[in-house]
Amino acid sequence: MSTVKSVAVGVELTGRGTTVALVDRHGKVRHRLHAMTLRGRPAIATIEPPLRAIDTMLSHALAEGFKVGGLGVCVPGTIDFDRRRPLLLPTLPSLNDFPLCDFLEARYHLPVQLRIDVDAALLGEHRFGAGKGVNRLLFLTLNAVVGVSLVVDGQLERTAQQYVGHISHLLVSTNGPRCSCGKRGCINTLVSADAMQKMVQRALRRGEQTSLTQRLLNRECFSPQLLAEEAVRGDSVSLQVYGEVGRWLGVATTRYIDLFEPHRLILGGDALFAGDLLLDHVRRTLITRPSSSVCTMVDVVPAHLGRDASIVGSVVPIF
Repeated sequence: MSTVKSVAVGVELTGRGTTVALVDRHGKVRHRLHAMTLRGRPAIATIEPPLRAIDTMLSHALAEGFKVGGLGVCVPGTIDFDRRRPLLLPTLPSLNDFPLCDFLEARYHLPVQLRIDVDAALLGEHRFGAGKGVNRLLFLTLNAVVGVSLVVDGQLERTAQQYVGHISHLLVSTNGPRCSCGKRGCINTLVSADAMQKMVQRALRRGEQTSLTQRLLNRECFSPQLLAEEAVRGDSVSLQVYGEVGRWLGVATTRYIDLFEPHRLILGGDALFAGDLLLDHVRRTLITRPSSSVCTMVDVVPAHLGRDASIVGSVVPIF
């Protein structure tokens, strides 16, 4: 696809809802819609609202004279790459083993690309964001779980039978909380959204004062973004949690750098809404830990595309 009038439809499926966007070949989002994801229903019923949103995007493209090159879909979980379908989506189990690409191609008569969300985000940052021009690029995202993806010479890197993918069970502390996998001290138990919430709950049980209390009493759901907002405002508990998360994330980052030897590391996810708070903790850890001289030579930067990284990256293989 070489024409300036070329676009693709990006679809980011999550358990909290779906974002559907019309994205041009320069990574610009032309139109965007948010749709419900109907959890707990059969596969086709689950994606019925996103399908209507895709229909709307295609109508926009037709009305504005764009040529649609295909659909890019990203999901939070693991994928059967050979059969082009989700394999295990913890928040959308009805889509497990559902022939998603075949279904969409039959419905829309367009090619479909399927990616894990963290892989899509890395592709977006590599093409349009903080990773432009970098040959060996590592992306680390911090949301519900820790996700890691690696690009080498413009291609997503495979390790064994799978992409680097979600390696949220990297051991960083032998005395850490017990993980669902049965081990103690997996990085996901120390820096994920659930880990952050447990840190806040422990602070509340100790009687510490925090502005988070009022927001939670107002029935706001806890999230890394909510914590980030209060940390930026100077809330002591939020800053304390960020310090703890930053320390463990820094420890994990040194391991990731030793494993993958990137030229640049991009940090993304909702926790980064607190500006450089988390980045500063990670950078300090990389400087002070003696584990590898490589760590001090790696450029650590925030993601530039923010929440658009995955949906923009999902269409990169189409152009």
